[in-house]
Amino acid sequence: MVGFRVAGALWILAGVICLLLLIVVFVGENLALPALVTGGAIVSLLIGVRLIARPGPAIVRWSNVAGVAWLMVFGSLVVTRLDEPGPRTSSALITGFGVAGALVAFLSRRAARPV
Repeated sequence: MVGFRVAGALWILAGVICLLLLIVVFVGENLALPALVTGGAIVSLLIGVRLIARPGPAIVRWSNVAGVAWLMVFGSLVVTRLDEPGPRTSSALITGFGVAGALVAFLSRRAARPV
């Protein structure tokens, strides 16, 4: 049960970073990147809250799916922003917390299964 709470907290941290990035950095940006970060914030906050409040196989599955998509989308942002330290760091934080949340949820579910 503790592992699901840790996974939920990691997903919530990813969502909070997305929201802070949206509020502080993307005020006057074009629509594509802020929409991506807004969607990421919504998804990560919903998964995080659900993992803490009512963990189960379905939300762990959604966490896994979101973690793979998270790695593809935000991980590609890290790779494309290698020459810019600010965007690289923020994208790496978002990617790291989301993927870590998915991995911890996956490992917690495997540990909770009966042998």
